Amino acid sequence: MTILTPEPTKNITKLLNEVLSSARYLVDAKGGKTDVVLSLSVWRNLLALLENLDDRAVVREWLPRLHAGPATSGALRWDDVAADWEEDATV
Repeated sequence: MTILTPEPTKNITKLLNEVLSSARYLVDAKGGKTDVVLSLSVWRNLLALLENLDDRAVVREWLPRLHAGPATSGALRWDDVAADWEEDATV
């Protein structure tokens, strides 16, 4: 399980520096840059960072509802939906 703690700025800066320093450019016949190539490991790290930031945005969006409590937030009781989830898992 991933715990959503604030992403240290140092790690983000390190990754962005790695992206910028390792980027290779493809050029067209006139010498204009057309594409960027990153190593697979740098690309995966960048994707992981973006997914983490997206997850944080979802959590921030839902926090007010979660703090309001189950009844106010419209949460469903597990006992009421468990059978549906089990059904979906077997498909």
